[in-house]
Amino acid sequence: MKIHELSIKGFGKWRGADFRFAPGLNVFAAPNEAGKSTLLQAIFASLYGLKRDYVRSARYLPEYDKYFPWHSGSYELSVLYEVDGRRYRLHRRLEKEREQAQVFLDPDWTEVTHLYQEDRRKERNFLELHLGLTRSLFTDLTWIRRSPLEASEYLLPSLFGTSEADPAVNRMLAALDKELTLIGKKERAENTLLGKAGALVAQREQELAEAEAGWAAVQTLTQQIAHWEKAKQEMERTRERMRQRLLVLQKEEQAWQRRWQDSYREPDEEGWPQWEATARTEEERALHRQVQSVLAAQGDWGEAEQDKGNADVPESDALEKLEAAYRQALELRKERDEYKEQADRLAEAALRTAPSRVGRGKEKRTGKVRLWWTSCLASLVVAALFLLAGNAPVGWIAAGISAACALAAAAANRGQTRQRENRSAGNEHEWQAWQDKAARCDQELQQLLQKWNAADWDAFLIMREERKNRVQDRQASLAAQEWKRQEERARLIKEWGEALRALLEQEKAVREQERTTLEREAKELDRELLAIRERIARASGELGQQDEVSLAKVRGDYEEAVEGLRQLQLNREALTLARDTLQQTLHEWNKELSPAVNRIASDIMAQMTGGKYEEVRLDPQEKFGIKVWDKPHQRIVEHDCCSSGTQDQLYFAQRLALHRHVSQQTEPLPLFLDDHFVHYDPERLERALHTVMRLAEEYQIFLFTCTDRESKLLQPLLQGSDRHCLHSLRETASSETQI
Repeated sequence: MKIHELSIKGFGKWRGADFRFAPGLNVFAAPNEAGKSTLLQAIFASLYGLKRDYVRSARYLPEYDKYFPWHSGSYELSVLYEVDGRRYRLHRRLEKEREQAQVFLDPDWTEVTHLYQEDRRKERNFLELHLGLTRSLFTDLTWIRRSPLEASEYLLPSLFGTSEADPAVNRMLAALDKELTLIGKKERAENTLLGKAGALVAQREQELAEAEAGWAAVQTLTQQIAHWEKAKQEMERTRERMRQRLLVLQKEEQAWQRRWQDSYREPDEEGWPQWEATARTEEERALHRQVQSVLAAQGDWGEAEQDKGNADVPESDALEKLEAAYRQALELRKERDEYKEQADRLAEAALRTAPSRVGRGKEKRTGKVRLWWTSCLASLVVAALFLLAGNAPVGWIAAGISAACALAAAAANRGQTRQRENRSAGNEHEWQAWQDKAARCDQELQQLLQKWNAADWDAFLIMREERKNRVQDRQASLAAQEWKRQEERARLIKEWGEALRALLEQEKAVREQERTTLEREAKELDRELLAIRERIARASGELGQQDEVSLAKVRGDYEEAVEGLRQLQLNREALTLARDTLQQTLHEWNKELSPAVNRIASDIMAQMTGGKYEEVRLDPQEKFGIKVWDKPHQRIVEHDCCSSGTQDQLYFAQRLALHRHVSQQTEPLPLFLDDHFVHYDPERLERALHTVMRLAEEYQIFLFTCTDRESKLLQPLLQGSDRHCLHSLRETASSETQI
């Protein structure tokens, strides 16, 4: 397996970081807090996610909250890895609310997620299907660290090898045989635990039978009480149904009252469907339909008559126009009469006042002329007298006055003549104007009569009266027909109401009979309920007087004895299975696993210690605990009794032995070392790094270190190789240097 690329959108301190890995050794040298461990956990999370193995519920690892993105962004990773010659790009979103994993084939990016079935936790374990290893097994085999294996009990089925059995295994087998002998193989044996438990069960069974025999009467009472309880429950359900039915009848009575009151009112168009919908019987429904159909037919007849009436609309319109013409003719006649009356009044006034005006004018004219002529004569006489008297100036003045009076008399006579002529001409013009207006009215009236083909006013009046009588007769006929229809409708509604009330009376009688029957049955049922409750109470009292505690104790003792026998049988089966399984596992272990794994661990330990420790054993019964043969002192040493550096070397040998053994059967797995060489002295470190370099020719290795010791020692070894890479980490991204 090879991991080629890792893209981190958000994981711990890393955000928007991309990493490309070499196929051999990848060295990450950076101080503490630079993100090395976070990067290592990001690789595991991208491959397997952050959920626990071997649990039914979807429980997350503690690392989930620890590596939640520090910055705002999605909890998201993408990894490009190679298995069995095929490349896959796996994309994961780790948010609990929308966790998602998709896998694509590289380089064409064809999604193949649907090819992997979901497990019972609704997850698709891609790497587990590719490698046959869970997350715990993968980290146990690939992450070289100073800690015991996490999934050692699940690792053994994945391993095969050979070795001799450990003495502790034989001691365990002897202990199992001893336990099986104490329990015994047969239940009738007197001196074994199983035989004693069987005898105790038989004794307790006899005691229980005797106790149960005394409870025969109690059982009878219990059965009777159960029977009575069942009958009581059935009666109570029946009583409840009766109560519900009485409530329904009460509501029906209220609805009946409303329908009774509504039967005295004529339904509107929307009321008929309601009556038909609420009808209780088919007879009532037929009544509503029949009356509704008759009313609909009457409505159609009324509409037909209305249509006939509408057909007379032109006659009515003509009558209205004729009435308008009649009113216009009346106005014209009225105006004409007023104009003629004015002309006649003017002519009558002229005739009545003409003589008196002529006489008075003539008197006035004669008096004025006579006055002027008298003055003229008087002046002339005075002039003559003065001239005769020899007073010529005065005489001539008097003569001039006389002449002037003569001229004034002539002028007065001419003015009166013109005034009389002008007054006569004005009266004649006004009379002619009134006459013209009257003639115009006569002309318009004649045109109006001609429009209606009437010879004269009397003919027009006769025509108007005839048309008016025809329209009035038609309207009277329609009104009479409408009144008759309304009278028929009222009669029909009255008959409908009477028929409906008769049906309602029948319905009420049926309902009253049902109510009476229900009330009578309810009273009878109440009496039966009271009686059965009394019987149940008496039987319960008798039952309570029985010795229930003693029976319960006997039954408990019997069940306890049976449970003890069952537990012994289960223990015997479990011990037998454990013994057989251990023997079979020991056989398989001795046959296949131990020699290969121990040989690999011994070779690695010999290389790293310079031959000081050449023999190493892994104990599968103790989570593959490590034992080493101390050759100088000729003794077996447990790993926790060694120095810190030696313990790290033993863990290194343990993980590499298991890793190489599994890789030989599946495919080469990567190796991860996170500050593993901290406790190594320079000599051990140099030998360990030479071992790492030899492994890097076959496996992909990720080496994380917080010191520069590894970088300095590896620098000469990495020169000139394109299989290895030295990386340097920064805060937000990574850069890599190819060596």
